[in-house]
Amino acid sequence: MDKVQKSGRIQQGQVNIRRLAVQALLTINRDGAYANIVLQQVLAEHQLSDVDRRFFTELVYGVVRRRNYLDAIIEALAKRPLRKLSSIVVEILRLGFYQLIYMDKVPDSAAVNESVKLAKKMARGLDGFVNGVLRNFLRNREAFSIDELAKSDVERLAFIYNQPIWLLEHWLAIYGEEKTIGLCVWFNERPRLTARINTLKNSISDTMVAIEKEGWHAVPTGKVPEAIYITKHRGSLESSPLVKEGLLTFSDEASMAVAYVVDPKEGERVLDCCAAPGGKTMHMAARMNNKGHIVADDIHEHKLGLMEMNAKRLGVTNVAFQLQDATRLPSEWGGSFDKVLVDAPCSGLGILQRKLDMRWHKSAESLTTLPILQLQILEQAAKAVKPGGVLVYSTCTINEAENEDVVTTFLASHQEFSLEDAAPFLPFEVTGPMITLWPQRDEMDGFFIARLRKQG
Repeated sequence: MDKVQKSGRIQQGQVNIRRLAVQALLTINRDGAYANIVLQQVLAEHQLSDVDRRFFTELVYGVVRRRNYLDAIIEALAKRPLRKLSSIVVEILRLGFYQLIYMDKVPDSAAVNESVKLAKKMARGLDGFVNGVLRNFLRNREAFSIDELAKSDVERLAFIYNQPIWLLEHWLAIYGEEKTIGLCVWFNERPRLTARINTLKNSISDTMVAIEKEGWHAVPTGKVPEAIYITKHRGSLESSPLVKEGLLTFSDEASMAVAYVVDPKEGERVLDCCAAPGGKTMHMAARMNNKGHIVADDIHEHKLGLMEMNAKRLGVTNVAFQLQDATRLPSEWGGSFDKVLVDAPCSGLGILQRKLDMRWHKSAESLTTLPILQLQILEQAAKAVKPGGVLVYSTCTINEAENEDVVTTFLASHQEFSLEDAAPFLPFEVTGPMITLWPQRDEMDGFFIARLRKQG
C-alpha cells in the first residue's frame, strides 16, 4: 500500500495535531460539515507550522479518503457495527489505523500510544478498548487486508479506490471496468493546486514574475492561457499578497472552460444563474474586461456576501449580485440577456478528487431526482435569453441523466433553441457538440457543457 511521509512530531506547548484532527473529523463525519471548509476554518484559527499544517491536512483528508476500508477493519476487530460505537472512539480508531497502514514515518508505537492518549482525554473509560483494538490489528495485520475483508469483487474495488459500492456498481454498469477504474484512480490522486491569473489586475507574464518573487513556483497548465499549476508555495495561501491582492484565484481548468463557452463580450448583458461560489462569474467579468453587465443570482443569501467580497478582492466592478430562486426568475428579465449561464446544482460526481467527503454524502436517488430541478431551472433561464442570444448549461458531474438527457429533453420542447458546437470556443482540443470533460482523459475535473442558440 502507498505510504505517506510525514513527521507529525508534537513539541511541548504546541497544539496536539492528532486531537485537532479528531475534532475536525467529528465535525465532518458526525455533523455533516464539508471537509474543505472545516480544514480552512481550523487552519485559519490555529497558527500551525508548515510541517504541522501538512500533517494535519494529511490526517484529515487521508481518513476521509480511506473511510470505508478503515471502517471495515474497525467493525471486524470490534465485532460490532460502527453505529454501536462512540463517534469519538470511531474517529480515534480511524486516525490510528490510517497512521498504522499508510504513514511510514509514524512509528507503530506512536500511532497506538497517541491514540490511547486521545481516548483518555476525549473518551474516558474507553482507552483500554482503543488500545486493544489497535494492538490486535498489529498482531495479525494480514487478516485485515483488503483481500481478506472484501466479500465481493465490487467491495474489493470499493476498498482499493475509496468509493461507495452503489456508485461503483453504477459506473461499472455504464462504463465497464476499465473506464471505471480510470475514474477511480484519478479521484484517488491528490489534486494539483490550480489557479487562475486574474487579468483584471495584471498580465499573465507579470503575474508569473510576481509569483517567483514571492518564492513560489508555478507552471502554465498548457490548456487554458490564464491557468497555472502552483507546484511550490510558502505559508498559508490565503495570507499571501498574491491572493489577498487578487492577482490569483483558485479554480480548476474545467470550471474556467465554462466562461470560454459562454464567450461573453464587452458591453453584453449576462445572467449567471446559481452563481455561488462565483468563480465563473469572476472569470466572465475578466473576459469582458469589466465592460458590460453581469447579474449573478443565488438562492443562498450568505453566499452573496462572500461573492461580493471576492469581487472586491479581484477588482470586479461589472457584477450585480441578487438573491434569487433560479426556478422562479422575475418576469422583467424575460428576453433581456445576451448570454445566460445555468451552472446547475448537480451530484458533483466530476469533482470527487477535490471534495473527498462528497462521495459519502451522495445516494443513488440523487442521480434521478436532480434532473427534475435542473430542467426546471433551464426552462426558467431560457425565458431570459434575447432572440439570437446564447444559453449555456453546465454541471460538474459526469452523470448522463443530469447532462445530455436534460439538454435533449429541453430541446425537444423548445424548437426556438438549437444546439451549437461548444468545442471551437475552448482553448484546448475536445470533441463536441456537447462536451464532457473526463478527468482521467483531460486531466481536469469532470464537467459537462452545452451551448444553445435562440432563434433571432
